[in-house]
Amino acid sequence: MIKKKLLNLENLKAVNEVFRRLNNLHRWTSVITDDKYNELAKQALNCIVAYMLASVSEQNGNSIHWERFPKIAIYRAFQKVYVYFDTGEHIINEICKIGNINKDAFNKATTDIIEELTSEDFSEFLSDGVGTYEMQIYRAATKIATLVELEEIAPVMNNTKEYRIKHDEIFHSLERFSDIPGVTEFSDLDGEIFKLLLKISKLRNQNRWAVQSYLVNCSVLGHLFDTGVLAYFIGLEQFEGDEKVATKMFFMGIFHDLAEVWTSDVPSPIKDRIPGFRAATETYEALVLERFLYSRVPEFLAKKIRSVMFEEESNSSYHGLMKSADYLSADSECWRQYLAGSRDPYFYNPGITGYDEKLNSGKFFLPAVCRQLHDYFLKYAEHVVAQFEI
Repeated sequence: MIKKKLLNLENLKAVNEVFRRLNNLHRWTSVITDDKYNELAKQALNCIVAYMLASVSEQNGNSIHWERFPKIAIYRAFQKVYVYFDTGEHIINEICKIGNINKDAFNKATTDIIEELTSEDFSEFLSDGVGTYEMQIYRAATKIATLVELEEIAPVMNNTKEYRIKHDEIFHSLERFSDIPGVTEFSDLDGEIFKLLLKISKLRNQNRWAVQSYLVNCSVLGHLFDTGVLAYFIGLEQFEGDEKVATKMFFMGIFHDLAEVWTSDVPSPIKDRIPGFRAATETYEALVLERFLYSRVPEFLAKKIRSVMFEEESNSSYHGLMKSADYLSADSECWRQYLAGSRDPYFYNPGITGYDEKLNSGKFFLPAVCRQLHDYFLKYAEHVVAQFEI
């Protein structure tokens, strides 16, 4: 159980700022300037790979403390945007060697920064997974996710020397994690799991606000991370610090739009406008998941993934809260657009106000502190819209 004071508006705003920075922070800047390769999308892919790797490890008899993974993911997100940025690990290692700097100094810097931005208790809470087996799994997952990205942009690099150097660098780093079950199989470029991860990674190509005047590229892949983290805090607040339930909600958020790899993103207004279309869409999503996901992985892994899928009947009791997390993530994205300078009124109405109406009518629910975050987004959008009303 966690201390109630961990959940307050200032801490949630600090996490939301991490979302913004992750969304803005480009990757592979020595090769491309494509904004779909950003750290928010990467964190989502990290979490997907980590969940699957941990499932394999558990199947092989290892004890997994699942409750550590959300904290590790959020901790690493803070670390990425306030400590490491886009600096390659090999560069940091060489600098540390020159300066005789212990790598633990980076963890110390991370915990100090989180404490400065939030509180000592919050920093301590997020640091729970540092130095654990689960952290090792997560670090291995980040390397595999990086390998997925490398193979995606390989045509841009034209199999140059830089590609081969990066390829060798990733595989060399993966050797440190070779004792973790699944690492070798997941990093096999010709393996079914790697091909599946390549397919999932394409969610970065889908922009969630494609027909609006957006200034920040918010992809479906990045949205998975937002939703997972927000679902985690909703779960902690609603279930009085029950980390087991909150962790389940975290991974439900991470996987909740996975079917869109094969169906694309059908906007909610259309799902709601045409009678029966939402239900038919959900049925179709279940079909494609069966055809392209569950049938392509080992049975135990398919079962483990099903356990956190929104489409499963066994998870129906979480639907309302998960949709609230989904909409709260959309609030955050609308806030990012206005912060970046967009004047498109859609991000306010129906963007944020549409969710506000659902909350006020009782159709959806947010616990008190998470509701304050929604109210913060609403107030900011109201202020922006008032400035450019004609």
